[in-house]
Amino acid sequence: MSAHPEDCYPKPAKRLAGVIDNVCLIRNSEFNPPAYTLAAYREALRDVDCNQYGPTMVRQNPALTSSQGRTRLKQALASTYSAFYGRPMDGDKNIAVTAGATAAILSSLMAFVEAGDEVIVIEPLFNLYEFLIRFVGGTVKSVTLHPPAESAQSSVSADDWMLDMDQLADAISPRTKMLIINTPHNPLGKVFSIHELQSIGTLCASRNIVIIADEVYEHLHYTASFPRIATLGDDISTRTISIGSVGKTFNATGWRVGFAIGHERLIAHVKWAHVLLSYVASGPAQEAAAVAYEEVEAEGFFDSNRQMFKRKMDNLSLFLGQIGLPHVVPSGAYFLFVNISSVELPEGYQFPPTVAKKSRDWKVCYYMCQELGVSSIPGSGKNDPHPSSSPWYL
Repeated sequence: MSAHPEDCYPKPAKRLAGVIDNVCLIRNSEFNPPAYTLAAYREALRDVDCNQYGPTMVRQNPALTSSQGRTRLKQALASTYSAFYGRPMDGDKNIAVTAGATAAILSSLMAFVEAGDEVIVIEPLFNLYEFLIRFVGGTVKSVTLHPPAESAQSSVSADDWMLDMDQLADAISPRTKMLIINTPHNPLGKVFSIHELQSIGTLCASRNIVIIADEVYEHLHYTASFPRIATLGDDISTRTISIGSVGKTFNATGWRVGFAIGHERLIAHVKWAHVLLSYVASGPAQEAAAVAYEEVEAEGFFDSNRQMFKRKMDNLSLFLGQIGLPHVVPSGAYFLFVNISSVELPEGYQFPPTVAKKSRDWKVCYYMCQELGVSSIPGSGKNDPHPSSSPWYL
């Protein structure tokens, strides 16, 4: 018998490497969804049809016309996004309802990325992207958003962190299949401008690269408008899969309802991948989500929710300024990226082995949680951070 009992247990697949030690799980507990959506959820629970599998797939012809998701939700999303995109959206052809936005991203990767294909991500980033890409056998390639020179000494706007388009072009190779862009950005809060999106989209279209536009914080922008890359011309829109989240939009992350929107030739394959991944999303949650979108304008929820988060962000930003911590002032989402280059940890402080081997931002996070009761997320989000400024941020 082995001297080490753990050696007797099966080893996990390599595709899970690093996930346990590097994924930060945050529980949102302060907010409920708006009252009118909770009433809709309770009503949906009484509906026999809602409590069974929803529609999955119907393959009618070689064009892969297909259907997934409850009809009422698809119609509500089609109506909402037809207005946003300035063109008609077909709920059956252009929308895939998924078990959360993460499932929409993973389904998109599963649908188009083969083993060894490269997927470009933009750092700093939501670190699940890397694990999802590797999970499907893809290779992660990073390009960096560059902060202003004064960002270590003073607070700066998220929109002043800039992408070098020459560096992006240099990162593309014959193996590049996909690019993920996140706007409003997690964790910076940057809202990419029309000019930036046009440049990125035009480059991807010229190289036949599929774009995943992760827009889950689309209704939490503090700018006058929110540009969408899928609206910037046919060459770009036909290669773009836009990701949305009912949970992020209505403060209902536990409902696990997301969606992917795009050209039917893209979305059909995303739907097939999702059937294998999650089959369908929750029926009652989908029905409540449909009501959420149908009545959101009358309830004024988008504006009131945005204003509530903006007040909280402004208050926290004011406090950070008062204690002398430079940070990134967001234009969207609900993150404050804080520069910790001036933060000193007590000499000789004992960290557990899983933290001790990590970069400085992880150590500061651990210390703040243990000693100050303040939770935060490390800026690097991984063991061997890309040589950027992320390890100096929370």
